[in-house]
Amino acid sequence: MKNLVYYLDRPGGTFTATVEEIGEPGPGEIRVRTLRTSVCQSDVVIYRQGLPRIKAWPAVILHEASCEVDAVGAGVTGFMPGDLVALGCDIPCGDANCIYCGDHGTGDWTSCPNTQATGHEFPGFARQYAILPDWFVRLGPIVKFDRNVTADEACHLEPLACGLEGMTRVNHCIEHRIVVLIGAGSQSTYALQCALAMGARKVIVINRGHERLERVMKDFADPRVVGLPWTADVVERVLEACLPFNEPHFVMINASAEAAYKLGAQLMGYGTVLDAHAGVKNADGKPRIGHTLDMNNDIHYRLQCYQATHGSGLHGIRLAQQLLAEKRLPLLGRMTYANERFHHSQIREALERADDRNSLKIIINWEGKET
Repeated sequence: MKNLVYYLDRPGGTFTATVEEIGEPGPGEIRVRTLRTSVCQSDVVIYRQGLPRIKAWPAVILHEASCEVDAVGAGVTGFMPGDLVALGCDIPCGDANCIYCGDHGTGDWTSCPNTQATGHEFPGFARQYAILPDWFVRLGPIVKFDRNVTADEACHLEPLACGLEGMTRVNHCIEHRIVVLIGAGSQSTYALQCALAMGARKVIVINRGHERLERVMKDFADPRVVGLPWTADVVERVLEACLPFNEPHFVMINASAEAAYKLGAQLMGYGTVLDAHAGVKNADGKPRIGHTLDMNNDIHYRLQCYQATHGSGLHGIRLAQQLLAEKRLPLLGRMTYANERFHHSQIREALERADDRNSLKIIINWEGKET
């Protein structure tokens, strides 16, 4: 059968629509039809400047996808044609004996030195159909949903899972507690919704740009949510908003900037968990961001926790699946305005819109005709 695939010839280059033959799934494999792809900021980076993990160009990018199972190979029992599925980005290395990725592994794929990622080592979902290998089907980040979940909702699985990895690594740091989110982009908006669903007492969102902060505060308004512009006195204002507590319990850095890391460190108090979710990279690599830490007085006697998450494993995938299936994120659709939806023939335009600092989540539709 025919398969439409969009190849990006090089970073900053051109997408070329190519029609190729795709066969039937083999034993243990499934063939999926892409329904939606949502756009991550890492997709924008790959489009603009590439990524060292992509060794050969042209490449097939995009990694946040919801799909319909189109056909299954011999021996597949967990999926059947017509199933709605969603996929994670970080995927097993394929070694059944791997202590992280294998049959009896921990599922912490991002810890594996041979881990792969969709849209990086593994071709992405800028394509109409894909065949998933048997090890992906058996071990990988693929979950199915009942039809009460839409394709639009399911394509949020991967970014939700990434955030939930950080929000749940330390037990009981969200429920009935104060959550601070540095940045008001898509990851903070996911974290905001998840924190409310998990019973946070208050969520404080900090952002430099007024327009995006206003959008988030308008569309995700809740008595427990406070929006603060990033002004010179932001530390004092955050601590005031934390009252009657003296400090926040959980701080998530969702802004890829040195200033965000410095701000996060300033907000650390008694029992605070800091999750460095957005790493800082530039054309010269990963800059050093120095911070002095007293292992005894800060870590031991103040019970502080410094952690970082990037990507997701089985733990985050399953939590995201549960939140979506139980409809616990009722405002999820507000992340995508009408002008943030694109047909698959408009991948370049979708990526450029995602690069706009005022956008939240871009969705590319692989069904229907171009409008």
